[in-house]
Amino acid sequence: MKIEKIFDEAVKNHKKNDLQIAENLYNQVLNIEPNHFESIFLLGTLSIKIMDFDRAKQLLNKAISIQPDHAKSHNNLGTVFNKLGEIKKALTYYQKAINIDPNYADAHSNLGGAYNELGNFKKAIIYYEKAIKIEPNHSDAHYNLGTTLVKLDKYHEAIICYEKVIKIDPNYAPAHYNLGNVLRRLGKFQNAKNSYEKAIKSKQNYPQAYNNMLFTSLYLKKSDSSDYLLRATEFRSSLKSIKKDSLLKYQYNSKPTKLKIGFVSGDFREHPVGFFLLNTLYHLKDTNLELVAYSNSNVRDNLTIKLKSYFDIWHEIENLNDKDIINKIRNDGVHILIDLSGHSDKNRLPIFINKPAPIQVSWLGYPASTGLPEIDYLIADSFVIPNNHTEGFSEKIFRLPNIWACFSPPDFDVEIENLPAIKNEYITFGSFNHISKLNNEVISLWSKILKSILKSKILLKTEQFNNLYLKNKIIRQFKKNEINQDSIILEEGDPRNKLLSTYNKIDIALDTFPYSGGATTLESIWMGVPVLTIKGYKFVSRTTESINRNAGMSDWIANDENLYVEKAIKFSKDIHLLTKFNKELRKKALESPLFDSKSFAKQLNNALWEMWNKKF
Repeated sequence: MKIEKIFDEAVKNHKKNDLQIAENLYNQVLNIEPNHFESIFLLGTLSIKIMDFDRAKQLLNKAISIQPDHAKSHNNLGTVFNKLGEIKKALTYYQKAINIDPNYADAHSNLGGAYNELGNFKKAIIYYEKAIKIEPNHSDAHYNLGTTLVKLDKYHEAIICYEKVIKIDPNYAPAHYNLGNVLRRLGKFQNAKNSYEKAIKSKQNYPQAYNNMLFTSLYLKKSDSSDYLLRATEFRSSLKSIKKDSLLKYQYNSKPTKLKIGFVSGDFREHPVGFFLLNTLYHLKDTNLELVAYSNSNVRDNLTIKLKSYFDIWHEIENLNDKDIINKIRNDGVHILIDLSGHSDKNRLPIFINKPAPIQVSWLGYPASTGLPEIDYLIADSFVIPNNHTEGFSEKIFRLPNIWACFSPPDFDVEIENLPAIKNEYITFGSFNHISKLNNEVISLWSKILKSILKSKILLKTEQFNNLYLKNKIIRQFKKNEINQDSIILEEGDPRNKLLSTYNKIDIALDTFPYSGGATTLESIWMGVPVLTIKGYKFVSRTTESINRNAGMSDWIANDENLYVEKAIKFSKDIHLLTKFNKELRKKALESPLFDSKSFAKQLNNALWEMWNKKF
């Protein structure tokens, strides 16, 4: 076969993405003619795609030595260095490509990407815009510009960029996905969910889009549990199991005197999951359990150090592939593997479909079903998932006697000061929940309360108020409900000790819906501030209800929105009752199941052994 025919066949297969065949054919050309420029360049480009960066460097350098003014070779070599994290070298080659061809849109876009990696967002935007000026329908440049604008909190401009990408290429899945992320940040949950669904439709194997779509649906007031489970089941169907012959066989002891319990999480740190775990693990260690951590995050803080000391074995898994993690779990001989993330960030749900442990459990980090039939149990209590509300779960529900999880009080003291209403002569309501929970319905109901109680104010505190755009968004929402800005106090995030001391500024905490508070509710109660909640209709809506019932505060659960307002008015008038809570609530809570980690650990221990004994 003549060299031209071999080369043409290589290009044809390269375009069809039959990369192995294309690679073999390019090599055939180079065996005949070692300096065949086009084969060298294209094989170098192909090597980037298959992540053989050393060979890509070698080939593209050779291409440049043959044709020093070939802009694409310089550009692609820049991409190699970009992939290797050598951004400054990447900048040099992208710039060379532009010097050779000033109208090379891809090089301008890539140079923008390199500056974006270096945190020089202004320069990144300049080069993205140059690429777009040269090639108005350059979808990657529009997409990357949108991603950089998000980092600058320019959300509406970012939305315009993503929508432009989608107009150019309706199947550009990452644009749908990132548009969903921006819309979710802005509290437009239904629109965000729709965007994630479009991302999934454009790219079937897109677990991150499924994760965010399922998580976002928890924020929707009118969400159907059967629809949720259907979509979670679709997520499971999109995952591919690893071939059994490439996995280790189980190594667990079938008649253990100690159960080996594995915990998979990206949140072994100063995070609600970490705060719930801390004291429970303390009381679980040195019992008839052996504790193994699989940490899916390289972030470490003081809480990480404490948590790590409670585990018998600690593995870092963030940089490991699924097969290696599964084999590590099996090699450790884990009896029960607990997922602490669900569909939240930093999850490793795909490992669970391969059953790395004989019993698998979902607990603590995600208040809904994973949708994975390979996960046997979801740990709850009779308040968050009553006996007659089991629809919407692929897992069997294992209810603990009191509460689904036990909180760890801070290891530092924060003094509870006198009830602020006494000094202020007005009631201050408050919520320290994440801004994503402050939807239009929540703000509308809180506004009714403020309008019903003379001189009352509301204090909202969250780290998202570091963002001026999001801060102003909340102010605008209250203004739409005829609440003057003087009645709203917005505070930015603080270190935990300072955040907790801020509870001394509020008299009554107001819970959010449909996504109820968890850690924030418990911190409020620990600071002597009672939390008013609405009776929910699913796990995510019932967490504060469970907390209040376990604290002996059932009167602070309203059956509907009207009663929520009525109770807020009633309690705000009872300064004697609020003063009593201010003085006594922390002590009462510490003696309740909310913070009794010793009893809770015993209940959890019994539950794990019961799960094991039922199966074996």
